Parts: sequence; C-alpha cells; structure tokens
Amino acid sequence: MSPFAAAFNHVLAQNAWAREKLAPFAGKQFQLRLPPAVLNFSLDASGHVQQATGGTPDATLLATPTGFLRYLTVEPRDPTLITIEGDAEFGAALREILSQLTWEAEEDLSRLFGDVLAHRIAGFAKTWFTWREQSIKRFALSASEYFTEEQALLAKPRHLTQFTQEVAAIEAAVNDLDQRIQKLLAAN
Repeated sequence: MSPFAAAFNHVLAQNAWAREKLAPFAGKQFQLRLPPAVLNFSLDASGHVQQATGGTPDATLLATPTGFLRYLTVEPRDPTLITIEGDAEFGAALREILSQLTWEAEEDLSRLFGDVLAHRIAGFAKTWFTWREQSIKRFALSASEYFTEEQALLAKPRHLTQFTQEVAAIEAAVNDLDQRIQKLLAAN
C-alpha cells in the first residue's frame, strides 16, 4: 500500500461516517491531481482506499497544491479550490468528505509521547496557527493603513466615490454644453 493510501485510510479510520459514505462507490476509481503529483485510488467495499494500478478514473479532483492545503486547513472550506471532472456525483461526494474529514492528531501523538505531552503539543500547534493567522491579518491591516494614511499611495473609498461623482457632474455639464453648441449651430 502506498504511503498516501495508508495516510488517507488512517484518517478515514478516525472518521467512520466518511467510510460509510464512500462504501456505495465501491469499485470506483478516482484521481487526485495536485500538479505535479497525480495520485490514483480505488475504493473497496468497506470505504477504504487503495492505490489504483490501472484503468480510467471515474472522477478526477483537480487542485493546486497550495489550494488543496488551503482547502484542508482553512475554515470554512472553499469548494471552488477543487475542480471535479468526470462522475459529478462521485466527485461531489469525495469533495464533501474531504471538506469534513478531521485528523485527530492529538490522539496519534498520544500514542508516541503520552497523553500529557500530546495535549501540550496539540495546544502549542493550535496557538501557533492562531497567532500566525492573527499576525497576517494585523500585518495586512497595518500595510493597508500605511498606504492609505501615511504614504497616501492608495485612495480611500470615500475619495474614490467623491471623484466618480465629480467626473459624472463634469460629464453631464459637458453634455449640456455640447447640446447648447449644437442648438446654436443649428440656428445659424
């Protein structure tokens, strides 16, 4: 069994509902295309995946590697990051399962390090990801503020609205003037 199939089955083992949802599609093949990687899997009757050795996939899930990671890690999951080709019903079921799968990392870590250390490692990881996300948001907000307030490289929305209103007023005045000129020329 390939390492990808083993990892997928490990997460499926932690999510029995997903195996139940995959079981009706037993015998079907799907391809996960994350350029440059192309992974082919088939489903068995228990809802587990196996590395597919041949044949044409019934459904293909296509995503960029970064898009796929975003899909798996950012809540709520954005379904537009994964494109489905082939059997739409099968592909939609796969995409839905991927969107709801959860990896119980703390449970796996507890087998290696014990419950206390696993809980602390998982807590650290959650805190780090939260800090990272907040830092990115704060940086984006600060950069936006800098470029609109300090350097004035970006226009504020109210200034853009005012500018478009002034342009519209000038355009209306030019049209009125043009009509007057046309009337004067027509009168002569």
